[in-house]
Amino acid sequence: MANTAQTASSSTSDLNEKQEVARLLDKQTFTSNFPDALERLFRLNYAHRYRKRIRATLVFGLLLYLLTGLADLQLQTAVRNNLWLVRYALVAPVIVVSMLAAFWAKRDAALQLIYAAAILAAGTGSGVIMFLHPQLAARNYSTSLIVILFYCYVVSSMRVAYALPCALLVTGLYLAGAFLNQLSTATFGNLALLLAVVNLVALYACYRMEKEARRSFLHGRMVRLLSDEIVELAGVDELTGLANRRHLDDFYANTWARAQRDKVELTMMLVDVDYLQHLNQHLGRNIGDICLRKLGAVIQHYRKRPGDIAARYEGGRFMVLLYACGERHGRTIAERLRQDIESLNLMNPASPAGWTVTVSVGVHTLIPTRNQSPASGLLATETLLFLAKNRGRNCVVSDRDAASGDGKAIQEKAPSADRTEILPRSQAARTA
Repeated sequence: MANTAQTASSSTSDLNEKQEVARLLDKQTFTSNFPDALERLFRLNYAHRYRKRIRATLVFGLLLYLLTGLADLQLQTAVRNNLWLVRYALVAPVIVVSMLAAFWAKRDAALQLIYAAAILAAGTGSGVIMFLHPQLAARNYSTSLIVILFYCYVVSSMRVAYALPCALLVTGLYLAGAFLNQLSTATFGNLALLLAVVNLVALYACYRMEKEARRSFLHGRMVRLLSDEIVELAGVDELTGLANRRHLDDFYANTWARAQRDKVELTMMLVDVDYLQHLNQHLGRNIGDICLRKLGAVIQHYRKRPGDIAARYEGGRFMVLLYACGERHGRTIAERLRQDIESLNLMNPASPAGWTVTVSVGVHTLIPTRNQSPASGLLATETLLFLAKNRGRNCVVSDRDAASGDGKAIQEKAPSADRTEILPRSQAARTA
């Protein structure tokens, strides 16, 4: 029941997000932030999408900044030395550190801040030069400042929330130097007007770029949600290619009713990967997913008839349901499955039992009666799986094995959290 409720809750969340994305796409404004959860996803997506561009523009910007200093060769020695001191001794090291930090940073979200620091350093250098040599800066360095502003707004693909404060701070510092050094009114007015126009044009370009990025993100998000919904409705687990839990719920309920009506044996095999959590913690979840994918390919081969199903139950657990299959034959199949998985020789160096990925299997066979529910059959299978793990893992335990004497004790010890009821999706929706 708990798993069913969790699945229903996840479906409701996806439905709400799909409705919100559809509403935002229909709104067609994108002038404000998205709702909190969607905005977080957008920022992570945006930072990841433009991380290569930010790193490349930092490298190119550094080279451009260093080369433009050669234009000062024509100036007097004292003036040139002052300008190069600011450019090469103060500003360039900050840009170099920012560039190295951009390549070293593991979090994409930090790249925007790192890039902003480089822009502020370059702009501050122009402002300092304005304080030192106002006439020269107003004549020659206003062009450099315009390049910095366009770099900030457009070239780097910074978001408006980062680009606007940086550009205004750089512009304000530059104009403050011009004002304090008492440039002529005409020169100061022309400079202020030029920088205001540049800021407005570049800001509009930056806004348009972010607007398109937000629209593209929403379209991509809607495609992803619809794709997930199609996969879910198709009844396929995306990772392993087996039937998913939704399909298993419906199939199990229908097969139980069919076996009850026809009075035939039903064999359930619950397969659990041993020490999967240790593997994920030691080598990473990506390696664990590769392991599950390979196990799914093996388990899929044990679904040979239309009345059978091989499904991913949850996490590292799989369910194989065999229609009209007796206990002896079911146990033989389960043992063969266990051996096939062990022969894959998948490494699990974190396993206390050895270096190879193994599975424990609980096998329960019965002829369903009207006095039994589908949940009781699953509970018995989970109890046998618990017994297999209690016996040291990497083994198969069937009903006959459990009858050796400790089956009742193991059933009493079985954790209640494992006693999950499988319901058809239609029933789950009515009880949620």
